Amino acid sequence: MVVELKSVPPAEAIAAFAQRKPNLVASFSWQDAWQEDHATMFTVAKSAGFDILSDISDALEKALKEGRTVRDFSRDLKPVLQAKGWWGKQLVEDPATGDLVAAQLGSTSRLKRIFDTNMRVSYAAGHWASFERNKAARPYLRYVALLDDRTRPAHRARHNLVLPVDDPYWDMWAPPCGWNCRCTLQSLSQRDVDRLQRQGEDLKFEPPQDTFRNFVNKRTGEVMRVPDGIDPGWAYNPGRAGYEARVNQTIAEKIADAAPELVDTAVQERVASSAFERFINRPQGSMPVMAIAPEIAEALSLDSRVALLSADTMAKQLARHPELTVDDYRLLPSLFSAATVAVQDGALSIVFLRLANGRWLHAVIKSTKSRKAAFLTSFRFTTEDRIPAIVSRPGARVIYDRRKE
Repeated sequence: MVVELKSVPPAEAIAAFAQRKPNLVASFSWQDAWQEDHATMFTVAKSAGFDILSDISDALEKALKEGRTVRDFSRDLKPVLQAKGWWGKQLVEDPATGDLVAAQLGSTSRLKRIFDTNMRVSYAAGHWASFERNKAARPYLRYVALLDDRTRPAHRARHNLVLPVDDPYWDMWAPPCGWNCRCTLQSLSQRDVDRLQRQGEDLKFEPPQDTFRNFVNKRTGEVMRVPDGIDPGWAYNPGRAGYEARVNQTIAEKIADAAPELVDTAVQERVASSAFERFINRPQGSMPVMAIAPEIAEALSLDSRVALLSADTMAKQLARHPELTVDDYRLLPSLFSAATVAVQDGALSIVFLRLANGRWLHAVIKSTKSRKAAFLTSFRFTTEDRIPAIVSRPGARVIYDRRKE
């Protein structure tokens, strides 16, 4: 009897892509979305003004699930994109300036790059989920490069580099490390390491010294230091970014559905974790930060019992309030239970103020219009003399003021 073996869809890679798929963001330049942004969104450069993102993301998801090739992907997608006018070289408007710019839209080579990039990033996230799940038994990662005439010298220099899964070196040097990068990471046990050395593999346990160059983001004017050997926009860990975005979102959803007596404990544990510190420094997905007290849920007619901090808000916080530390953000869970003043500011918003260590904290949560979720939208230090202005806003309602107790 002949048994037909069927390939199994890469579940972790599919789940990683599914995490990004609902957040379709039209963009004009690849520099509009930078590094970790791609862990929680799907975009294609020069897509602004064209209704093509759903078509491309659907085709990529189908390719992942069905094991389709780039030829299949391009053959089916090309007529759809041509029908919508997203093909060939055209004059298109840059939404940031209003200028008409000559740009290459769809082409066979562009579809190949879109396919290759998204497949490699999705598989990297799937692999990283496996690395995290198995790191007790397989605590090391090995950098593996394809050693042919297309290999970048910096990537060749890192072939056979072996470091622990949690080593910070992988924050920057985790494949793919650029466009068309074919390098991968392989998880190893101590037995694997010993075996490879017995077989004569020249394993390296100290990474090469990094050198850097300047790169100017033409969209923002920001000058960045980019490691030599890594393409601009790729100096991060795509696999872990996708994995942690998915984990953060899943945990946030589970906490939101937990029994009320468990929500506060679950939020406290998550905010105390090392994952929260990584989220603060490199935002991905959403993170639960505040358990919502019954009186606040009633004031906002909320169904959810947890407030989330999104990656987008966290990125804005880093830009606007660089003085805030991880320890400051770890005060967030106590704001509901220990806030000194809570003021309802309109139908969807609550302002919290808390006196902590002689300093006043100011935080704002807002409900979505559906009342199904709440998000922290602002967090900073303030002073007590700002409270009267908040309380006296038109339509403001004091829920409680413990200064008077």
